[in-house]
Formats: sequence, C-alpha cells, structure tokens
Amino acid sequence: MFRFVLAASTLICTTSFAWAGASDLFSEKVKDFGTTPRGPVLVHYFRVTNTTNQTISFGQPRVSCGCTSASMSVNKIAPGESAAVIALMDTRRITTPYTTKSVIVYVPVITGNNFEEVALRVQTVCRDDLMMSPDTIVFGDVQHGVGGRKSMKVTFTSDANWKVTEATSTGKFVKAEIKEDSRNGSIVTYEITAVLDKDCPAGHWISDINLKTSNAGVATLRVPVTVNVAAPSAAASSVTITPNRVQLGEINLGTSVEKNVVIKSGTSFKILEVKGDDAQLEVKIESQGAKAEHVVTLSAKPTTVGGFARSIEIVTDSKDQPSVIVPVVAKVIGP
Repeated sequence: MFRFVLAASTLICTTSFAWAGASDLFSEKVKDFGTTPRGPVLVHYFRVTNTTNQTISFGQPRVSCGCTSASMSVNKIAPGESAAVIALMDTRRITTPYTTKSVIVYVPVITGNNFEEVALRVQTVCRDDLMMSPDTIVFGDVQHGVGGRKSMKVTFTSDANWKVTEATSTGKFVKAEIKEDSRNGSIVTYEITAVLDKDCPAGHWISDINLKTSNAGVATLRVPVTVNVAAPSAAASSVTITPNRVQLGEINLGTSVEKNVVIKSGTSFKILEVKGDDAQLEVKIESQGAKAEHVVTLSAKPTTVGGFARSIEIVTDSKDQPSVIVPVVAKVIGP
C-alpha cells in the first residue's frame, strides 16, 4: 500500500537550476482507470515536485473533452515542494460506451522565463452493463492493531458465464477475497472483500484491488481502497476526521453546497486555526471550546466552471496530532 501526500516534500534540491523540461517534474503522465461502470466521477492526482531552485507557477489546466475537468491544488510551489493536478473524469458524460475514452489535460508550467505546457492523459472504458456498489471501499478511521474487513459488490449484466477469476491488491497490508454472490441468467454478481492487516502502520493509505475476469471486454477491473490508521501510541488521544476526504460532487455555478465534517478524539481538544479557506470555501467551527468531538461545516460557492479543489488544514492543540488535512474536491457545471 502506498501513501499519497499533498503536503510539501522534504526533498530540497541543492544543485544549480537547469530547465530539463517541465514534464520531468511529474511522477506520472498517464492514468488509465481501466474498465469502469457509468456513474462515478473518477479522480486522480498527478503529483508534481519542484526539483529546481526557483519558484514554479501553474496556469489553469485545460482539457480536450468536457467529460473531464482539472485544477491545481496550489498555483505556486517553492523549491522542494509538491503539488498536484487534480483530474476529475465524469463517466456520466462519456457518450460512447465500450470504447477507450482518452482525454488530454494541458498544464501550463512557468519557471522564470521558461514556459511549457505539459500534456497529461486520463482514460477509461465506460460500460453500461457493469455496476459497482459502492465504487470505492472506504474503511474510514481504524485503530492500529485492529485491522478490519470491508466489502463491495460488482455486477455484470451481459454474460451468463462471467467469472471473477482473480483478485490482487497493490497494498502490502490489504488482501483481497472474492466470492460469487448470485447468478441469475446473464446477471452475475460477485462480492469483493478487502481485508486490512492489523499491522498496517499509522497514516492515510490508499491502494487498489485489481480484478481479473473471464470476459475479454472487462478483462480487468479496479476497486480503490482507502483507510486512515491511528498511531498506536496515540490511540486514545489522536484526532480523527470523518469523512477524511470531502467529495461535493457536481455544483451548479452560483449556488453553494454545505458539508459537515466531524473531528473527534478520545480526549478533549481545541481547534486553534483553519488554513486554506477563501472566498469560495468558507469554514465554520461549531465551538471554540475544548471538546472530544467538533463539527466543522464546509460551505463551497465556486465562481468558475470546471474542477474545484482545496486542501483545508485544521490546527488543533492536540500534542499527538496538531493538525489534520482535509482535501475538498467538486465539479462546477454551468447554469
């Protein structure tokens, strides 16, 4: 399992500046979501790290198709810092199913007098005869040493002989199990279970369960898995947040959407400060006093069409976890 962090990297480049090409700053330039059902909004973070000794600025990304939107987590990064291009692919807006849909995301990158537009690509094959419920396995907050099991179901409606033949996990601490749930004519359902190892280290983790099937049209399927494991020494007093990633879905331009986030701990704590809010994302704290549980209301009112992404930092007086980061993403559509 790998950890994905949007915070600043501690790697500092000590060599002199040389512009080798902006595309070299990106850890990956292609994300293939594989075969997916129609319905979910597919999200991917293209990480970019500033390995130069000058500040890098980013323009507004543009896309080659309206089914996808993109935005930057931040508009500038200093040497050694990292950011992400956040791409959101709306499978409901893919008009041609059963074929590969590729979308190019163009990212303007400016360093000093150097300008380059980096081309990233997201792609998927969207099928109307495939369903996943839910489309992501979310463990939420788990105490270290406990482990757990979470399941989802995948249904294929056009092959009576369809089988899920194998399930593997990209995460060291997540194992996958498969079980046939039902078979009724051409409609076949499997239950997919993610088993979290009790020795999974503390932190926010993501991995994928990759399924192999007997049908060439859906030869492989991807099921994302997310979990937040509390540190063992801080099990009683660590601060946890639910949900740990806020997806606001589609927002009509000019309207506002609210979402409550619950922050809690085994001991009372105070929220000292909120960072990252602005005119388009207001953060309201229910109480300033010391409590074991706080409710924070996020109110988003975007002003431009396209991808909307923010990273909110909530600073607390907890010694074990003085701050928590809450990614917020949405897609803004026109009136």
